[in-house]
Amino acid sequence: MVYAKAMTAKELYLYALDQATAVVAQVGDDQLELPTPDTEWQVRDLLAHITYELAWTADIVAGKTTQEVGDRYDGDLLGDDHVAAWRRYEASARTAVEASDEQTTAHLSYGDKPVAEYLQEAATDQLVHAWDLGQAVGVSVVFDEPVARALYERVVSRKDELAGSGLFGPAVEVPDSADAQTKLLALLGRSADWRTRTQ
Repeated sequence: MVYAKAMTAKELYLYALDQATAVVAQVGDDQLELPTPDTEWQVRDLLAHITYELAWTADIVAGKTTQEVGDRYDGDLLGDDHVAAWRRYEASARTAVEASDEQTTAHLSYGDKPVAEYLQEAATDQLVHAWDLGQAVGVSVVFDEPVARALYERVVSRKDELAGSGLFGPAVEVPDSADAQTKLLALLGRSADWRTRTQ
């Protein structure tokens, strides 16, 4: 799928899901303890995080509240087969997103937002963490340039808010000539030399 200005939030999310799924499928059991650009997480921790976020997607786009979902996704979702676990939640998320109405309300833990806005945020999270995971296990993750550019423009407009959230590391300086993916990742505290930066 190639990004165009007319791409909907649903299409963007499904593009991101495809990217993440392709990386998760290549993670071997012998790689679960490798470090990642998310300095507090090893590969299995990162897989647990993105699978947990993915598990919620179908319920969120269906309009369920956090109270309705409760503790359904607490605990270890990966079990002994992280790929099978991911594919299970990926299938339900994909079906739900394809059938969703972007104009309805997503009830998130920090407030209500249109489903379209939730899907844009979730797509950004999936893509960035797909890159993180790829970096950890040696899989190249390259976003379509128009996708990276659109997400960069969205993130840069919120850079002060994101910097104050505590969810990302300090922004990394990159040259103005850098491509949109590099600039996007840098705003979120990431760079290709993360291994040396974390030593």
